[in-house]
Amino acid sequence: MTAVATRCAGCRTELHPAALACPACQRLVHAERLSALAAEARGLEAAGDGAVALVRWRAALPLLPPEARQHAAVQANVERLAVLHPPAPPPAPTRPGWLRWLGPAGVGLFGLWKLAGLAKLGSALSFLAFFGLYLREYGWPFATGLVLSIYLHELGHVVALRRAGIPASAPMFIPGVGAFVRMQHVPPDPATNARVGLAGPVAGLLAALACYGISLATTAPLFRALAHAGAVINIFNLVPIWQLDGGRGFSSLTRGQRLAVTAVAGGALALSDDRLLWLVVLAGFASSFSPRAPKRPDHRALATFALLLAALSWLVQVAR
Repeated sequence: MTAVATRCAGCRTELHPAALACPACQRLVHAERLSALAAEARGLEAAGDGAVALVRWRAALPLLPPEARQHAAVQANVERLAVLHPPAPPPAPTRPGWLRWLGPAGVGLFGLWKLAGLAKLGSALSFLAFFGLYLREYGWPFATGLVLSIYLHELGHVVALRRAGIPASAPMFIPGVGAFVRMQHVPPDPATNARVGLAGPVAGLLAALACYGISLATTAPLFRALAHAGAVINIFNLVPIWQLDGGRGFSSLTRGQRLAVTAVAGGALALSDDRLLWLVVLAGFASSFSPRAPKRPDHRALATFALLLAALSWLVQVAR
């Protein structure tokens, strides 16, 4: 139920999650990052720090298509500096201070693991593959925080399903796309369907707010970045289409309530520069005239949806 959109920064063509260059305009997906790495590497080498420059050039290689001319140039720099700066012997192993917390933390994580059924082999393997992709792209601190926030989003769906008496599968992760939970049968009524759908963004909002709170307390940019990423992902999931959480949230809203949610999204868009809200506005307006809109209002779903849009839009701005 969680999805991450990827588009070319130049021509806005939709990209495959593993794409390194746009198939339409050939723009490098990681152009800005590559430019920064190259400039930093040249500056380090000019300052006499060739070993660290080698690290920067090596970090640039996986971001380039093998057939690109830049790939050959970066590879040449890597090979040249690797000869001049062979790897140093590994340091002697030390016992980290946090090791004493490993036992209690392991017990807690195992309990959470069992609670959501992640111990099932298929779910565990998909989780590891999902984590591995973001680990390669962003490093372990951000990858760990992002994957945990998405996991908590899915856990919100699981809890809501179990409260409704609906058996559900363990969360399944799709690398580069998102995650979902399979329901053993459909919710019995639109109100239950809306609560199940909106439970994920509610949990995701709480996780993002926790990250933002930690960033204020510690001034750590990592947690501010995690708060922003979590807010963006959960807004995307509130787009009221198909099987996204917003589509489920709209299932119990009347035509007037759908227009009210669309108005909230439009107000948030006017007060911010988050263009992702355009998807919520356009899809919400179109869904408002669906003949499937129920006649009985669902005030709880309306309030939850509106509060989610307002809170997540605010968080996108303050955590940017």
